[in-house]
Amino acid sequence: MRLRYLVIAPLVAGAVFLSACSGDDSSNSSSNESTSEARTSVYLQVVKSSGSSYKDDDAAVAAGKKACSELASGKSMMEVIDSMNTEAGGKGQAAAVVGAAIPAFCPDQKDKILPSQLRPSS
Repeated sequence: MRLRYLVIAPLVAGAVFLSACSGDDSSNSSSNESTSEARTSVYLQVVKSSGSSYKDDDAAVAAGKKACSELASGKSMMEVIDSMNTEAGGKGQAAAVVGAAIPAFCPDQKDKILPSQLRPSS
């Protein structure tokens, strides 16, 4: 069953790649706004392509930010995916939402993308 979550790996990789390409110039606030908008745009593309059931972009963004909040509170990615299953329209969609939310809204949680047993040791 957890193998299905691996299906979203290309979506997550694409989101991570595109958000990294958007750059981050903290010396310019308009650049920061552009970066934020670009990350949100990529996030929404991933969420929409997953077939999620959010009524509009605002609801999808709110779900992504909620996922970040849950991750920051200590929940694992799998726990957050499980909690978002119904509202996202299924586990695959929830996995796409959480996977895309991390680089878009909470890159400080990127260590939760891979399960601990798959993370390289330091």
